[in-house]
Amino acid sequence: MGRFCILFVLVFGMLLSDASAESTAGLVDKGNAAYLAGKYDEALSAYEEASVKDPESPYIYFNRGTTYYQKGDYAKAGEEFEKAAIKSKDIKFEAKSKFNLGNCHFREAERQQDSDLNKALEECGKAIKFYQDAIGLDPEFKEAAENIEVVRLVMKNILDQINKQKEAQKQQQEATEKIRQKLEELIRRQQGALDQDKQVEEQRAQQGDGQDVLDKINNLLSEQKNIQTDTENLAKDMSKAPGKADPDQKTKAETHLDNAVKEEQAAAGNLEQKNTGAAMRNQEKALKELKDTLASLGKDQDSGQDQKKDKSQEADQKKDQGQQGQKQQQGEEQQKQQGQQPSPGKEPQKQDEGKEEGIKQLSDDAKDILEEEKENKNQRHLKAEGGYRDVEKDW
Repeated sequence: MGRFCILFVLVFGMLLSDASAESTAGLVDKGNAAYLAGKYDEALSAYEEASVKDPESPYIYFNRGTTYYQKGDYAKAGEEFEKAAIKSKDIKFEAKSKFNLGNCHFREAERQQDSDLNKALEECGKAIKFYQDAIGLDPEFKEAAENIEVVRLVMKNILDQINKQKEAQKQQQEATEKIRQKLEELIRRQQGALDQDKQVEEQRAQQGDGQDVLDKINNLLSEQKNIQTDTENLAKDMSKAPGKADPDQKTKAETHLDNAVKEEQAAAGNLEQKNTGAAMRNQEKALKELKDTLASLGKDQDSGQDQKKDKSQEADQKKDQGQQGQKQQQGEEQQKQQGQQPSPGKEPQKQDEGKEEGIKQLSDDAKDILEEEKENKNQRHLKAEGGYRDVEKDW
């Protein structure tokens, strides 16, 4: 998507003496060389020393921003580009700083898409704002306008995902509410069966096993079997409910419900044997398991959301590690093929799987300006000894 403007501070002037090796210009030159060699930490160290000597130079902050960007630290890169924009007295240079600020926020939006879509949407909004700021400073900055359109496509894609998530959450809530209502009804019925069993047990103790008692036991057996059947059906519904983090893994609620079925089955078996006392103990256990199922419903849902977040964060980490490895491997291959240090500014176009076709990606396409400087150095008018200015390319 769009272009990432790379701008370096290069040293101009007469040959530096040994005493000037640690001058601001010398440190910047040292940082530039380290950057182009892919030694980003060394580059940052040199730029840091240079900024101490010249804290008002916007170009040094810009260079630090590009280096942090290549390291994948978009938050720090953004801070440096913001400082560069504030300190710059050149409108076009300020526009490039704003443009790169937009790129940093877009990269952060990419990182957030697997874990926090709302945060990703927020970062896209910030990216567009900085692209608009760049256009306000430089109306001819066509890449900023192009990036705005591309980010808007990405935002549409994110909004679609958010709406799908909301619909899925709504369906999950509706399914959970239906299960909750059925559970409450089963609890009421199992409590009623337990109360009847207690009454029958008391009647048997007083009157013995008359026909009236036997009829009540048979009726109680029929109701207990119906409760068992309905509990089994609810267990099937619960296993197919939307929103489960792992469909093959039983939740706590499902485990409690399975235990309730076992106790209900045992209660029915004891009632068939006219063992109302043992059946009563099974019914008490079944009732407890049903209540525990109800209590676990909300907790299981929260746990499922946490597991999804953990998996998304793990995927983000793997993605970042994979990208860093890819950059290193690509740099080594370029170095072997060309017989020279790879230019970190020339990063191959990357594709993100699962994204909407046609959505472009940010590319860090930059020119090896140090080589160009060597070719054009003799044609430039050299100003003051040890002075420095920016060399840029308008994309």
